[in-house]
Amino acid sequence: MTPLFKRLLGRTTAVVLLAASSARAELPQAEYFQPPAASSGTELAAAQPTAPGPAGPTWEQYQSLVERLDANERKIAELRSSPNSAAPIVDPKRVVADGNPPVASPEQRIGALEKALGVKDTSPTFPSVRLSGFFHLDEGWFGQDAASRATLGDIQDGVGFRRARLQALGSVAEFTNYSIEMDFATAGRPSFMDVWGEQTHVPVLGNVRIGQYRQPYSMDALTSVRQLEFLERSLPFQAFDPFRRVGLMAYDQSDGKMSTWAYGIYRTGGFGNADLGDTRFATDIGDNGGISGVMRATHLLYYDEPADGRYLLHIGGSYGYSRATGGTAGTPFYQSRVIPEFFVGDPAGGGATAAGTPFFADTGRLASNSFQVMNAQLAGQYGAVHFQAEYMANLVDQIGAGQCYYDGAYAQVGWFLTGEHRTYNRMWGTFDRVNPYSEFFSLGRDKWFCGWGAWELVGRWSYVNLNSPNAAPIVITPGVPPSPDPGRLNNLTLGMNWIWNAYAKVQFNYIYCMLDNAAAGNSDTSIYCTRFEVQF
Repeated sequence: MTPLFKRLLGRTTAVVLLAASSARAELPQAEYFQPPAASSGTELAAAQPTAPGPAGPTWEQYQSLVERLDANERKIAELRSSPNSAAPIVDPKRVVADGNPPVASPEQRIGALEKALGVKDTSPTFPSVRLSGFFHLDEGWFGQDAASRATLGDIQDGVGFRRARLQALGSVAEFTNYSIEMDFATAGRPSFMDVWGEQTHVPVLGNVRIGQYRQPYSMDALTSVRQLEFLERSLPFQAFDPFRRVGLMAYDQSDGKMSTWAYGIYRTGGFGNADLGDTRFATDIGDNGGISGVMRATHLLYYDEPADGRYLLHIGGSYGYSRATGGTAGTPFYQSRVIPEFFVGDPAGGGATAAGTPFFADTGRLASNSFQVMNAQLAGQYGAVHFQAEYMANLVDQIGAGQCYYDGAYAQVGWFLTGEHRTYNRMWGTFDRVNPYSEFFSLGRDKWFCGWGAWELVGRWSYVNLNSPNAAPIVITPGVPPSPDPGRLNNLTLGMNWIWNAYAKVQFNYIYCMLDNAAAGNSDTSIYCTRFEVQF
């Protein structure tokens, strides 16, 4: 309410009240009924006469009221003509067809009203920034049989930070976003992670991202590392997924959010070897080859909208073609190797036993101009139970030798004992954050444990085959374990996740590793491991 309007309303109200009070003051007191001082209820009912209506104002009172109203109208006219009065808001750019003066637009009128009421401007300002991050503190104990010790060496127990990341993300304009994420626990200290910029709402393409980011290949890879059900991603992910590389990608989803698609080109980078590319510093070196392409599509066969995806069924697939690069070595080659879904130690050690968990299977360097990766995925959720499975295959075209075929698969299931479900990211087609029904924990003077968080039982079978009769490695590195060190590895994992709240959890995994080494035969390794995670 403006000051001018307040003054006018006050003056007009005063005039009306004054006129009413003057008229009432002229009425004789006898006109108002007064009940007898003391009488019974019956007598009072019989004695009450009908009160006559009040007498109207006299001519003199009416004339006085008219004069006062005239004076107020003159005062209003003076205020309107005063240079201090508020000018009407007009939009000089607005054209009125009938020739009338321009009038204020709705936006201008709303803005003027908000300004008069003292409402703060809530429109976003650019550039914007939000700080995020998390850490993973892991500890593990290894149990090996004699064959495992002979094949892999004496694997050391240990504790260490698997990841410790800080991320700044935000927007520099309404449709231009960015991310700068560094890890202080991996080799490089710090190392480049998701460092990209993107433009959204691009015609035809949808959203376009440029920089270093996770390639749109597997469901396992695109699931945030903050939301993993197990301590590490699966064996086939390690062996075949192009993962984080430098490139350009377009991605989008259907209007109904039931389908997603993404495709892009990137520098090939390394599959476990720095000569193929260095993802720690977002750098790739080499004159020959090194350009790759990947595409992924997903579809929801069913999604329960009212229950926020508590019931759903997901299918998807992806394909990638890569031109290998030799980096500084000159000869283009391919290499793939895997750890047993748990790592503790110094990641800069290159997998040596003294530096940390060793690689359990290794193709060695294969001279190759190109290779292809393929993926099929299925996932679903039925209330507190969910599952996820993927099959991955890899075809490596060797130089001067036959084609190598490698493959792997995993299937995992989870069950929330406390009834929660995993949210689903409909832009990327992955499972996401868990929001416990009750957080752990609340203490008070008269209370003990008021909430236990969310409890989830999980299980996974994971398999990879890095053994091919056509393989012709070009570099032999002796030691324990040596490279190449081909074989087939099966992992069985049982675990429990204790999710304190949406941002903190404790995980327990037991991993039973069954290795069929091409040279040393079968061996078994047991891993007992745990993780504490906090994110923000």
